[in-house]
Amino acid sequence: MDNNNQPILLGVVNNNIAKIAERLMVTQNDLTLQQLKTWIIFISTLDTENDDGSNVYVFNAIDFAKRLSIDERKARGTIVADLFDELSRKQIKYRGAPDKKSGECNVFTSNLVGAVVYDADSHMIQLDIPRPMRPFLFLLKRGAYTSIDTKHVAALDTVFSVRIYIYLKTMERQGIFEIPLEEFKLNIGATAEWHNSFANLKRKILQPAAAEIRKHTDYKDFFIEDNGGRGKKATHIRYGFTPHIADDAILGSLSPAAANICRRFSEQVQVVFVLATQHGFDPVYIEDKLDDIPDDVIIANFHYVMYEVIAKDKKRGKEKGPEVYGKYFLTAVQQHWAEQNNKFDEMLGREKDRARNATITEQVEKAQEQDDIVNSALYYDTKANEYLEALKKEPFALNKFLQDNQAGLAGMAGKNGFSNEKALTGKKNYREHKILIRYITAKMTLNEIEIPKQDVLF
Repeated sequence: MDNNNQPILLGVVNNNIAKIAERLMVTQNDLTLQQLKTWIIFISTLDTENDDGSNVYVFNAIDFAKRLSIDERKARGTIVADLFDELSRKQIKYRGAPDKKSGECNVFTSNLVGAVVYDADSHMIQLDIPRPMRPFLFLLKRGAYTSIDTKHVAALDTVFSVRIYIYLKTMERQGIFEIPLEEFKLNIGATAEWHNSFANLKRKILQPAAAEIRKHTDYKDFFIEDNGGRGKKATHIRYGFTPHIADDAILGSLSPAAANICRRFSEQVQVVFVLATQHGFDPVYIEDKLDDIPDDVIIANFHYVMYEVIAKDKKRGKEKGPEVYGKYFLTAVQQHWAEQNNKFDEMLGREKDRARNATITEQVEKAQEQDDIVNSALYYDTKANEYLEALKKEPFALNKFLQDNQAGLAGMAGKNGFSNEKALTGKKNYREHKILIRYITAKMTLNEIEIPKQDVLF
């Protein structure tokens, strides 16, 4: 079914992780710092594991502005709308290597954003994403993307520090820690003539970016260095993201050797590694077996072993022991046990069960708190339905609500308009019902509608 005209409501506050397609890192673009941050944070709101069939997305501009740390005294929603308007005029370009015989090569050019519609009353933005951009956003293949924590990106101060951070995290995921200088320059966009001087590049870009990354991210010992020296021209760049040991709250319970292995992975993956050590898992098992495997596949299958294998064996009194279970974890990931047993989505949602593990340290529990936000979307949807049902029970209450919020509802409905008559019927198969739920949800997230406690309005 073609769902192009069915807007998808995004929960802007639900996720800090953006899955950046690695192909996107080698496309040419001239995005400013705020435009780049805006695009990356937008990616973090998408359900990249599923292709929902739509190219129209709706979200709350005020929530988005908070992620960008836009001053509350300003017209934040309009500023966000203007940023996406700027993105609608920006392109990304990719040119493949030419064929040795014919000289022909693949060429890709696309605007990042199509249409942008902002309703100031509801603070809702509607975006149209061009179809050619979908391969960069949805159903990314294993090893084809890098998970980036947007709180780090949002804290950086210059466009080059953001580009360098994302590009090097991408290379780190591939296990590449030394990069030819010219390749590095091309992929961070340092292609101006003055970048040909390595002294300029080092003084004005590399050193400031390294200082920013150390200051604004968890990687206090981050470094970029070159292989140049007295009388020797620099040809390669080396780097490292090793966190400062004193700040390493998640891996503090592990041996230094095990912690160093785990640091190759994101914080979310580190958490499940630490949990798995309680069941016999040893990080030295990893070697190169998890290279290019997405974080969510690792997490889901580690959870599968803990909750579907070990926990059930214990319940049946048939425990095999840590020496057996410890080696199950990597096998589960490589064979994707969670997917084979139709448990993939369920295993990704086991953050509450993780929190119950009494052996996990206080620091790890704190790291897990961010995952709990995922449940807020379902919570708000439930409460919005309760609010709407309560409106229907009060005489004329729904009609008054529709009249008071006509502009906002019309803005969310888009070109097809919003019918009060259909909304007043209370039928849930009308699109007006879905729009009402989305609108009420938006108002609740802004604290403009009080969340009902027990099926009541007040």
